[in-house]
Amino acid sequence: MANIREMRKRLGLSMHALAYKARVSSAHIVLWEKYGLPPRSRATVEKIARALGAEPDELLPNAENTEGVSDA
Repeated sequence: MANIREMRKRLGLSMHALAYKARVSSAHIVLWEKYGLPPRSRATVEKIARALGAEPDELLPNAENTEGVSDA
């Protein structure tokens, strides 16, 4: 699983800047980075992945990590 913190820092973005670029709440970034809790919505994961220049599956590579992620 790719570490979003490392990816974010490589791009020189703060958590707030990544959230703004992805057009998601800063809480999504904080919860994922600090507590390992990815967003429940697949669309939100896709937005964050796009902002990082990554594929969603790079961030959530296996079914174990995507159980709580819905397509809604």
